Amino acid sequence: MPKENNESKDGRLNGLANVSSGYGSIPSSSTRDDQTVDSEDEGSVYTELLRGSVPCPTCRGVGSIPKEQESQLVALIPMKDKRLRPSRTYVWVCLAVFLCLTTAGLLMFFMFPRGVEMMSRKPYLNPIGSVYVNVTQSYVHFTIENTFNLSNQNYVPITVNSVEMTVLYDTQVLSESKNLSIVEVSMRSDHQFYITTNVSLDKDNKMGYMAQNCLNEMRWAHEMVMLFQFTCNYSVLGHTEQTTLQTFQFVSCYSDIIPPTIVPPKTIPKTTKAPPVRMIL
Repeated sequence: MPKENNESKDGRLNGLANVSSGYGSIPSSSTRDDQTVDSEDEGSVYTELLRGSVPCPTCRGVGSIPKEQESQLVALIPMKDKRLRPSRTYVWVCLAVFLCLTTAGLLMFFMFPRGVEMMSRKPYLNPIGSVYVNVTQSYVHFTIENTFNLSNQNYVPITVNSVEMTVLYDTQVLSESKNLSIVEVSMRSDHQFYITTNVSLDKDNKMGYMAQNCLNEMRWAHEMVMLFQFTCNYSVLGHTEQTTLQTFQFVSCYSDIIPPTIVPPKTIPKTTKAPPVRMIL
């Protein structure tokens, strides 16, 4: 029994020597046949030596790594491998960048707020209907209709929330009109608005002297230059904006209706609410 144990130990040592001598070298063809004869004995010894580890797949069977690191193996790929250089990657990257920049530029171009302009041809304003004159009380009352154009330069529609018009003569406010009708103006379009307002000339606004002139047929007598201030509040892209316009226009207080209607003193208030704004598409 002791001899057999010594022989088995010597065989194992010889196997270890053969395994260790094989590290870093490839067995020659002359020794492969001898190794296959003793493969069973050496296999048991090799398994015993690699207890707790697995053969290294890149060491040609002559190395081992811990089993815990088996799933952490890293494969080395040559730099010239085609898998490391996908074809046309730069083309797709450049195309994606171009599409993003183009989309952002178009959004900024179409969504960027543009101005909304008010324009007027400054028409000559004659009274609508009769002119009410009371020379004794120095009082004149008549109605005029003014117009202006609203130009929407945006690529989105706007909503007109209110329109105001103030009539002044020599720093005196003669009339104020405000309309709260909601009107939608399409993109890149113009709309024409008509505003009707009542004008009173009396002692309160220091214009009572015009009562006698408004009965005179001579143009220089009944003609006045008045200041019109327009204010338009509109909504675009969720926020409210305002645009204004000032015009100096000739206004006549003489009526072609003969004779002019004469009424008792001040039966009409100085400032009246204007009729609704008319819009011509």
